[in-house]
Formats: sequence, structure tokens, C-alpha cells
Amino acid sequence: MKKQIESGWIAMIDNRRNALRHLDVASQHRFMQGLAWMWGIVVSLAVVAIFSFGLIWLGQLLVAGGIAMTVAVFREAQNQRIAVPVPDGHRSQPSKCVWKLDSEA
Repeated sequence: MKKQIESGWIAMIDNRRNALRHLDVASQHRFMQGLAWMWGIVVSLAVVAIFSFGLIWLGQLLVAGGIAMTVAVFREAQNQRIAVPVPDGHRSQPSKCVWKLDSEA
């Protein structure tokens, strides 16, 4: 097991044996630095996700609960639909406001 981990480490880190060995030293360094940044971000996000799992779970539960409550309210309103009579004189009318651009300019 120790030999396998050691050979894997050397295959990635040793610049004479990894896949970047055909590049010049400056390019090898740049790519390895980029990979180090990437893995640092991946590991830190994974750790944060583990510790904030409760908050993420609570947020998802609230969103799902809100959606379920909205659907329940809409279905209940649809089931108890009551026709409300509207008198003829109380219907909405178009606006009587007229904009006279020539006289206001």
C-alpha cells in the first residue's frame, strides 16, 4: 500500500515522470501551480459543504415547503371556486386620460 501511494505521488509531482515532462520548466511550473489552486478550491468547497450541510438542507426544505404550500393554496382555491356577481356599473373602464404631446411640449 505504501509503495502504491508513493509511486502515485511521484507520478504526479515529479516533473521528470508526470505528463508535463515534455514542456519547459516554466510551463510545468505554471500548470502545476494552476492545478494546485484548483485542488485547493475543490477541497475547501468540499469541507465547507460538509460543515454547512445542515444550512443547505434547511434552505432546500424551506423552498420545497414553500412550493408545496403554494400548490396546496391554489388547489384549495380552485376547489372552492365561488362565482361572485359583479354589477354592470362596477366593471373597470379604460383610462380617460389623454396625453396631448403637441400642447404640452
